[in-house]
Amino acid sequence: MLLVKFLNILVFTLLILALYNLFFGLDSKRNFLALQHENKELLLKNNTLAKENNLLETGIQSKQKNDEHAEKFAREELNLIYEDEHFLRFEEKKLNEPK
Repeated sequence: MLLVKFLNILVFTLLILALYNLFFGLDSKRNFLALQHENKELLLKNNTLAKENNLLETGIQSKQKNDEHAEKFAREELNLIYEDEHFLRFEEKKLNEPK
């Protein structure tokens, strides 16, 4: 009889510990749901960034194939000119700058 009581108490204690871990422990249902929610948000962000990345990639590829864009970049960013052209640079003055 004593052994039966001891086994009942042991089973009851193990059951209480298992339920406690299920609802309040590290692997609780609440933590699991929070991780699922965070995962959904990260997947949405990832999809948005993937779409933006694809748009930028197609833009880069179209600009690499376009000679007019290459010429514009060379003129504006690299300050390159053709042999028979003259390069003029104007000095910018600020309005509130002392003379």
